[in-house]
Amino acid sequence: MIGMVSPFMEYEFMARAALGGCVLAVAGAPLGVFLILRRMSLVGDAVGHAVLPGAAGAALLTGGSTVLMTLGAALTGLLVFVTAGFASRALRLPEDAGFAVFYLAALASGVMLASAGGGSVDLDRLLFGAALGLDDTALLLAFLAAGASLVIIGILFRPLLLDTLDPQFLRTSGGPKWAGPLAQAAFFGLLALTTVASFHALGALMSIGLTILPAIGARFWAKGVVTMMVYACGLGWLGVIMGLLTSFYADAPAGAAIVASLVAIVILSSLIGPVNSVVSRHLRQVSLVA
Repeated sequence: MIGMVSPFMEYEFMARAALGGCVLAVAGAPLGVFLILRRMSLVGDAVGHAVLPGAAGAALLTGGSTVLMTLGAALTGLLVFVTAGFASRALRLPEDAGFAVFYLAALASGVMLASAGGGSVDLDRLLFGAALGLDDTALLLAFLAAGASLVIIGILFRPLLLDTLDPQFLRTSGGPKWAGPLAQAAFFGLLALTTVASFHALGALMSIGLTILPAIGARFWAKGVVTMMVYACGLGWLGVIMGLLTSFYADAPAGAAIVASLVAIVILSSLIGPVNSVVSRHLRQVSLVA
């Protein structure tokens, strides 16, 4: 067992990748729980894809500065998120259809911008990330996203939970009228920050993976929201470690290996988890028959 995990002790790039991935799981997994409860997974996916044109444009102009790519990604991510909802209502489109149009447009324009560089922009890194090449700026951004996520969710947990599960009750309960909008704005701001932070490790195509997939898996292990968040963080860590080891021993792309490991964890959780999994439902039916 020790020999299997020895790459994290022998190679600095593996240790940095594991640290960055686990910190990003702490930042994103709690947000993913709320996204799943709100049935807004597509919104997270849209924000993830929307970071590409900003990052590609910044890379084209600056030669790949991590700081400026981060700022560019944040700018276009927030722009798509803010405008997609308004555009959907103006064009009388379902909100999910509006987000689909915007994130596909962002993805296409980002690829075209990167291609316009004539090879000066690393399109593979923009699309799939560089989990094994995280620099100090990317790690600092991951810690910033994790710290902000934990602190703000801790402060706004009750209004955010009520706004997620029963927004009508929150509006009529006699509490501050600004509580719901503030909690929602803070939540989506955290989602944008975490997605941009994850972009450096997993790229535009998979940056939302560490946010959504652990949260989906956690639904099969816990019922309470707080417990789901804890399980989601743990499953995220497990997926990061499994993915990096798979990447190291199988010579596979690290970002894709992490996401594939998270998908495998979700499938296994849906089969054997204690809450509403295939096995738990079967055992419940057998006990009812008995």
